[in-house]
Amino acid sequence: MAEPSAKRSVRRGVAVLLLPVSGATTLPAFVEAALPGVSSVVGVILFVAAVAYLVGSVSRQVAAAADTPL
Repeated sequence: MAEPSAKRSVRRGVAVLLLPVSGATTLPAFVEAALPGVSSVVGVILFVAAVAYLVGSVSRQVAAAADTPL
């Protein structure tokens, strides 16, 4: 596996793992925040960031594959 490909795989793996973790942070049983609502805001931010990264990463890979001749 090439170096950029390995880095991309690790970043995608982290993003995929952030999806369920971001949902878990919105549950009070998992995260007790000192300030009310902080855990839900952090969960939303993690979820949006992970989804945005995955969509962008897949889009760039599809665009690169479209430029490759058969």
